[in-house]
Order: sequence, then structure tokens, then C-alpha cells
Amino acid sequence: MIYTLLSAVVTVQSQTTLHLPNQEQLSSGKVNHVVQDGEGALWYATEGGGLCRDNGRQVDIFRSDAETPDLLGSNKVACLAEAGHLIIVGTYHGAYVLDKGDFAIRRLSEVDDKRVDDILVLRSGDVLLTANQKIFCFSPDMRLKQTYASPGKYVAHLFEDATGRLWATQWSGGLLRLKGSAFEAAPWPLDVSPTDMADAGDGRLWIGTVGRGVVGYDPDGGTIEEQPDMIRTVCIDLQPTADGRQLWVSTTGGLQLYAANGQLQPLPTDGMPVSPGRLSLDRQGCLLVASSQGEPVAVGSMVNWPPLAPLSVVTADSLRQARGLSARPTAYAMADAFWYSTGQDIRRQQQPKGQEKVVLPAKDVSAMAFAPDGTLWLGTIFGVVYTYRDGKLLTDDYASNEYGDAIVAMSADTVGRLMIAYDRYARRYDPDRHTLRQQSVEGDGIYRIELAETHPGERWSMPDHGQVVERLPWWVWWVLAVLGVGLLVLAGYVWLLYRQRKHFLAAMKQSTFVKQAPAEEEHPAQKPESTSPVVNSEWLNKAITLVGEHLADDGYSVEQLSSDLCMSRMTLYRKIQQSTGQKPTEFMRTIRLRRAAELLAEGQMTVTEVSYATGFSSVSYFSRCFRTMYGVPPTQFITQGRPSQP
Repeated sequence: MIYTLLSAVVTVQSQTTLHLPNQEQLSSGKVNHVVQDGEGALWYATEGGGLCRDNGRQVDIFRSDAETPDLLGSNKVACLAEAGHLIIVGTYHGAYVLDKGDFAIRRLSEVDDKRVDDILVLRSGDVLLTANQKIFCFSPDMRLKQTYASPGKYVAHLFEDATGRLWATQWSGGLLRLKGSAFEAAPWPLDVSPTDMADAGDGRLWIGTVGRGVVGYDPDGGTIEEQPDMIRTVCIDLQPTADGRQLWVSTTGGLQLYAANGQLQPLPTDGMPVSPGRLSLDRQGCLLVASSQGEPVAVGSMVNWPPLAPLSVVTADSLRQARGLSARPTAYAMADAFWYSTGQDIRRQQQPKGQEKVVLPAKDVSAMAFAPDGTLWLGTIFGVVYTYRDGKLLTDDYASNEYGDAIVAMSADTVGRLMIAYDRYARRYDPDRHTLRQQSVEGDGIYRIELAETHPGERWSMPDHGQVVERLPWWVWWVLAVLGVGLLVLAGYVWLLYRQRKHFLAAMKQSTFVKQAPAEEEHPAQKPESTSPVVNSEWLNKAITLVGEHLADDGYSVEQLSSDLCMSRMTLYRKIQQSTGQKPTEFMRTIRLRRAAELLAEGQMTVTEVSYATGFSSVSYFSRCFRTMYGVPPTQFITQGRPSQP
């Protein structure tokens, strides 16, 4: 964030450089053009990423891909323009029209399949665009009206001056002017190419050039007035400010601001984007800059008071001299008068070089801002935030920094929220609800933190990187506490089931090799279970016995088991899970595997015979389940015999 002293005497303005918005959502690192439409959305023409629309909450991307290969002729979008409810899109391979009502995109088939270099919406509503040494004129409903030829060279920029005359600049060429039904060469005495044009306000035109900076041009006589301070400057784009008093100039050396009151007077703009691209204005007169150095979008915002960053020594001294202050200011704000801090107290000056009045003692103030209700907010180098209203100076404990970090800037928006900037993070404070949102910035480098509004009461975005911290209402913490207790109870219940399952499986394995004498007439697979209890539960031992009596019956189901135990399926499910940690089907499978291990240890039956004798319809499924329970496959269990007991 930087400042510029627009006048050496009394006029001071500040400039804010910020990056917009949600950069990681953009599909390309370079933006060729950015415009704001009538609804406030930002549209980006990206280099390879297609067309992007940002509504302040998300970035929507329109581009050709495997699913929509014909959406755009090229994902390299060169330029944009809004024409009513339409967005005109110029790509590297043709022009397209997007309807903002349904976001349908159609191709302008009349335009050659070449790069569209510029789009101009005339005051009449007609649309001009240029491609392949041709200039196409469309009606407001995008019907082709006329095609003009560009003699000799490709057209770089189109321009309509204050009198309605149409002009065009040519790449590596000269200047064109529409006469009758054709564009003809206009007088151009320089040996360098023109780039873009703007009205000077006195009948002349400002024309940017490649190597001579910005020159004044007489459209009637064709004479040139050069500016000595701009010799060898390469201009990319021109954009008058909203009031027409200054001229933004995009150059290869950075973004420059010039006073345009009859002649060009350069003003310092250190810190503005290096090698910016095309320029445009948003609805509030802020400058939108398409950066050509890998950063998607930067915005230069001309605002009045207060500044949005700490005063440098040079700026503070310039401000002291311009207003005739009695001391160097450490922070200042503007309301009914000029208020500033000396580091020891707060003073008020009614007019430039007027009498000053000490309002209140306040040490170490580094930032000041007025809220819409007249409250003066003060921030100190120790992170303390004060409010001053009706002669009372109060400390706001909610907004103050608990770590003592120095406050470097403050700004209040139109709804009374306070933006507070520190060295590595920014906070937004709502004094009515006492909520505080924090945005951290990590890593090395230079950071520009967004504090200014781009629309009353709104911001384009909160940068998504970093951590957002908010002081929540008390009831939210109660809800979180209840949820936390619930999660602990659930975790305890799961742990209990796991423990029960582990103990039950251990009991089953331990009782596997208890020798029993089967009845002579019984089949080995139907040997009754041990009369001694396997587990310390009468009903569970009964369930084990019932399953053991139906081992060879692969149709014996959970429903039959619940019926034999005289209980419902849900009751059986609940009781078995509480006692064993297993589901009923898993419980029945465990009993079958226990009997299968006994049969395998006796060595009288093969694995296949044991599988079918214990109710398994598939030998592979039996082997998989057996290995899960006993740790070895059935064939290895046979050769090893009964494993040693711990």
C-alpha cells in the first residue's frame, strides 16, 4: 500500500494496491483483461484458462475441455467488453457472445478465425471488434452491420472520441480514422507506433506510443506535442480516471499516473504493479489492472481520506509541509476536519494551515479511522484499540490485540465494521456483534492487505489462504461441547465392543480343543457342544449350543436362532453385540469355525469335508474365514495339528 502526493501544496490523495480475488481459483496465472459488469461481477480474460467470472464468492470458469470442446475456439482470451446483457469475448481464434441471463455462449461466425485484438462498445450501442486486418461493426443485438478493412496493418486498439469520431491504432503502423464508409490513414508524423488513445478534454487526444510515451495529438491538424519526461517510454494502455482529471498509463516500466489538465505532469507511483497490462475502471471509479507478470489481477484504487497504510517518513513530512502542521503526523483521518496523531496526543485542524487544537492525550497511535456514526477509532503500536466519541476515550478489549502486535493501518467500511491491518495478518471487527475474523499471511515476501471496499458494505473477497479465526457466541461453544461429549461416549462404546469381541474370540479359541465324547450314532460334525460353559452367560451358552446343533445346516439363519431363543431379531442383535462385540451372522460363523478346527485337528476329514460339515457352502470362503480367525489356512492347521496353548 502506497501514497502519492498529488500536489506539493495542499492536495493529498492515497493509492491502494491490492490483488483481486481468490487467485488460486483462477485457471491461469496471467490475465489479459479484466472488466466489471453492471451487476458488479468481475470478468477475467485469462491466458489459456478461458473466461472467468467472479461474483465475490466464487469464480466460475468458461473454457473448452474434454466435455465441452467447442465452448470457445481458444482458451486464450484476449479482450472483453459488456454490451447490455451480453459479454463480448475476443479469443485468439474468433469472437463469442455470452448471455448473462442463462450463460449461453454462441460464436460470431462472421468474424474470422483469428485473434480478436480489441472490442469497443459505442455510445450508440453498436459494437466494434477487430481481427485479421478487419474491423467488424455489429448492432446491439449482435447482427453484423458492416465490415471495414484495415489498410496494411493489424489494428491494436479502437477508440471513439468525445465528438463521436472513430479511431484505430495499428500494430507497428500508424493511425486510422473512419471517414464515410472506410477507415483511412490519419496524419501521423512520428516514427513510432501508436498504441492506445484517450480524450484530453480540450479537443485534443492523448495517444500512447511505443518509445515516445504519451503525446498530445491535434485531430484536425495532425500535429504532435511530445512530453520530454516520457521519451523512450513504451505505453501499453491508457485509462482516464473517473473524473477525467488524471490519466492512468500502463507502461513496460510500471503503472504511471499523470495529471491531464492541459498537459501531462508525472506523479510518483512507487510500488504499483510492474509491467501492467490492459486497464479499465470499475463502477466506483477504481482502476482494474490486468497484470502481465504472473499475478492474476491487481487493483489500483484512488481514494481520499484516510490512508490505508502507515505513513512513511517522506509522506509524513510532505503532509506536514502541505497542511502546515505543527508536528510530524504518525496517523491521520478526515471527517469534519483534519485529525492527526503526533505520537503523544490527537490534534484537529479545521482547514489547511489553520489553527490546531489538541483534542485528547493518546500515546503511540499508529492508525486512525472514522466510522459512519462519527466514532473515531485509534490503534497503537502495542495493538491496543480505542474509541473516541462524545468526549470519551474508551478501550475496546474485543478489538485489541492480545499479543501486542503493532497496528499498521485501520479502515471502517460503510456499515461500521473495522478493518485492522498488522504486519502479517488482518482482522475484521464487528463492534455490534463483537465478532473478530482474522486472516493470516505466511511466508516471505511483500504483502498488500486489502482493507478498502469495492462496493458499499461489501468486499470482493477474503483471501482464501491462511486460517480464519472467529470469536463465536457462547451458545456455539455449548453445542461444540455437547458434540465433543457425544463423540467421547461413542468412542467409549466402540472400544467396549472391541474389547468384548476380543474376549469372546479368545474364549472360543481356548475352548476349541476341549475333548468331548460324542454319541456313537452322531455324525462327527454334529457333536454336541461342551456341557461346561464356554462363557459366563447362560443365554449365550444356550445360543452357542443351538448353533452347534445345526452346524451342517447351511440354511440355519439368524431368524431361526432368534425364534429358538424366544426373542426378536433386534433383541438378539443387541444382546449378541453387547456380549461378544460381534453381529449375529459373525457370531454363528465363529461357532462353526470353532467346530471346524476341532474336526481338522482330529485328522479324520479333509478340508472340503470339514467345510461342508460345518455349514460353509464354499471351500474358498471357509479357508478365508478360518485363516482370519486362527491365523493359518486349514491345510497348514491339519499338518501342524493342535497349536500350543499360551
